[in-house]
Amino acid sequence: MHCIDKLVLCLNIINQKLINMKKYLIIALAMTTLISCNSNTDMSLFKENKEIAKKYLASYESPSDYELFKTMTDENIEHQSPMYGVGIVGYEKVLEQGNFYMSNFSDVSFENSRWLPGVNEETLEADGSVRVYGTWKGVSNDSGKSFSVDGYHYFVIKEGKIIQSGDFFDATGMVMSVQLDSEEEVE
Repeated sequence: MHCIDKLVLCLNIINQKLINMKKYLIIALAMTTLISCNSNTDMSLFKENKEIAKKYLASYESPSDYELFKTMTDENIEHQSPMYGVGIVGYEKVLEQGNFYMSNFSDVSFENSRWLPGVNEETLEADGSVRVYGTWKGVSNDSGKSFSVDGYHYFVIKEGKIIQSGDFFDATGMVMSVQLDSEEEVE
């Protein structure tokens, strides 16, 4: 066999292996595409619940709507309070905390919100719950001092009511930052 014949034979072998690799690559690409196309998550429940959660949080914004807040809160709610050391609270405490914020602050707004679907902790698939990050701004009615505090909230909703929720922000720091100055208290 001549050198050229050996070279042609080697090139034919290499070409055949490349054709086989292309086939495998095309099959892998097709399978990846099919798998990713089948994993479309139905976000309709999240979208529906997001509107409910938006309405719920909007009840805190000026002008606040305590009655709407109350009607949207399920009587068996489990709520993670933002207050230091408080933990999980029930219906009466949720109403008390809501009334505190609505009665003691004005010009309240929730800005720069980023709404996200909640996920099942085991499957990591969207479960219809709602999460939101944003910034609360407002003014203390007592001192006239303004506040701005970043927060995270989650909501589990059933039949249009909030059955589980949590607030994560520096509530104690916010309240302390808008207190009357010691000079103002003395006068």
